[in-house]
Amino acid sequence: MRVASGEWRDYAIDFRPGMAIFSIFRHTAEQPLFAIAKVPGGGSGGCYMVYNGPRKLAHGDTLEDVLSVFERKLKILLG
Repeated sequence: MRVASGEWRDYAIDFRPGMAIFSIFRHTAEQPLFAIAKVPGGGSGGCYMVYNGPRKLAHGDTLEDVLSVFERKLKILLG
């Protein structure tokens, strides 16, 4: 949905020792908005983490657990 709306426009996949990282960009020339990392250990297949720059937003044993951080919150508008 965020790709279709134009909010996210590019991505990159990096492999580093002991870790795979999926980065999401608004523009190619900028720093990533978010990075989703998978590292060995934790549950049966590893541990997942979501970062916004140096700030860790979520971590969990499944990808579904950490992707919930991207679910939009409903806002109540009064007036």
